[in-house]
Amino acid sequence: NNKCRRLLIEDLLITVKSKRLNRTKMKKALPFLALLAISFINVSGQSVYLRAGTGYSLPAATAQIGENYLHSYNSANLDFPNSYSTEVVTGSYGAGMNFQFAIGYKFNENLILDVNISYLAGKKYKTSDVYTYTDGQFSSIDEEIYKTGSNSLFFNPSLIFSAGFGKGAPYARFGLIATNPSLTEKTKGFSNSDGEFSYDIKWKYSGGMALGYQAAAGMNWKISDKLDFFTEVNFVNLTWYAKKGEMVEYTENGQDLLPNIQTLYKEIEFVKEYDPQDI
Repeated sequence: NNKCRRLLIEDLLITVKSKRLNRTKMKKALPFLALLAISFINVSGQSVYLRAGTGYSLPAATAQIGENYLHSYNSANLDFPNSYSTEVVTGSYGAGMNFQFAIGYKFNENLILDVNISYLAGKKYKTSDVYTYTDGQFSSIDEEIYKTGSNSLFFNPSLIFSAGFGKGAPYARFGLIATNPSLTEKTKGFSNSDGEFSYDIKWKYSGGMALGYQAAAGMNWKISDKLDFFTEVNFVNLTWYAKKGEMVEYTENGQDLLPNIQTLYKEIEFVKEYDPQDI
């Protein structure tokens, strides 16, 4: 109906405008800077080995992801009917579960070439924008709940420098790391101020290669001639900037309306600078 169409266009215009205006903010919110505590199983021959492991990436530095904003109005409070609260949500899109597989070559007991591929199932962050209204026997709520998270596949060639002796050998690992991640933002909206109305929007941000560096320290325990056990703390530093954003889902009251939306409102191109007259 006309009301839903008007709300849809208004929401989309606000969404596109805010995404463009907050480009700098988005840049700051995407550091992949994490410490990884992980355990490995290593199966080796004389020179070539395979290893696999899993662990959890913890942020060594955080940035602002968003806010939990609440505005309440209550007519019963004559002096101060409005109340406000804001909670800043910080984190890193480099945090989350990490799964790794690697192949390596031992030049000798002290110098090793390691090529690692890992997958990050990123931590999900929740932010919100909520307005509640109470006037006598009437009350209503208008809210938007946002959930964001990243998934990434990393390529990490490195050199391992090992003490190479005894059942427990300390080692250090240094290398480069590259990834082409994606970030997903889901918005769930609800309002009952003028009849019940709900909508769900999903944006996907992608494009752009991130390149950084990695450093690790760990211990290698020899279980048998062909089986080792590793524990490792891994430091990763890289920053990613999305090149484009695409709305991939839009529903109103359970009805799929994405095919009806013009491309102008469901695709975003991020640039370092632009002429406002071109928008």
